[in-house]
Amino acid sequence: MNILGIDASNNGLLISLKSNNDIYYMENKEKNSGNYIISMIDSLLKKNNLNLENIDLFGCTIGPGSFTGIRISIASIQGLLFNTNKKVVPIISTELIYNNYNGDKNKKIAILKKARVDAAYVHIFENGKTIFEPNLISINNLKNIIQDSILLGEESLFFKEKLKLNNETIQYVLSPNSIIEYIENNYYKAVSPKDLKVLYLQKPLAVENFEKKNNTKIDENTYN
Repeated sequence: MNILGIDASNNGLLISLKSNNDIYYMENKEKNSGNYIISMIDSLLKKNNLNLENIDLFGCTIGPGSFTGIRISIASIQGLLFNTNKKVVPIISTELIYNNYNGDKNKKIAILKKARVDAAYVHIFENGKTIFEPNLISINNLKNIIQDSILLGEESLFFKEKLKLNNETIQYVLSPNSIIEYIENNYYKAVSPKDLKVLYLQKPLAVENFEKKNNTKIDENTYN
């Protein structure tokens, strides 16, 4: 089975390809790396003598993480697969990090990701299961929420230093294989590209500003 996965929820962009049981990838750490998604996919496929029709299953991160990167990657995959019967596995970025961590999963582990200046995305696991669903947590409440947790992920050190936390911290960087493994393990969750939705844990700032300015509320389906 040929599989292609996109992760633009972190700093930069990672595209993984599985073909003939081998893993290939392309990575871009530039600030506006999301703008290169389509060209990078095209390049990766051509290097391996493949096209979109040859890919059996796709995967794309839907959050939590960078709004811009996630929205661009979803829009890109929807455009590329428009009017096809291809399926896409929605990837929860915090699950992706946890599932491919090889340490002791019996312990309480918190995945932290940057949100706004005054908040963080938090997902907590213990004994291999979620005990705190992905949520947006104020910086003021973060220390209590993650107490006794091991902090896991690239951005964990940022929060440790910012809040002077005593938590054990493990900086875990995703490998290209991680995305492919997640897609394979969650193939049954695959959806049509048009049904791929952003995992919104907070409203986009533009939406919040519009609501305040016009004293109104916008339904989530309008901007997703």
